[in-house]
Amino acid sequence: MTPALALLCLAGAAGLDILANLLLKRSDGFRHPLPGVLALLLVLAAFGLLGLSLRAVPLSVAYAVWGGLGIVGAALLSRRLEGVQFTPRAWAGLALILGSVTVLHLGH
Repeated sequence: MTPALALLCLAGAAGLDILANLLLKRSDGFRHPLPGVLALLLVLAAFGLLGLSLRAVPLSVAYAVWGGLGIVGAALLSRRLEGVQFTPRAWAGLALILGSVTVLHLGH
């Protein structure tokens, strides 16, 4: 697997993780089972893509990218879809996550 394809798998894994988190929120603690079950299926697919990316990306980098993009993406989408307001500290936290992932990625 080429590094570019591995990073594409990694981005796909993060995207699926973000969608799964949004569906999990819509399931309302599994009171609405369909979004909850779909969230579980998306998480399984995300793990599959994460596993594929590990053929060319070190685990430390892959997990940080997957987790960091998942956190930042879910936060930004919740802001957009649910009107969650971020304080300057929250924005700084998101920037630190992205910066940390970038530094870790560039270190390999």
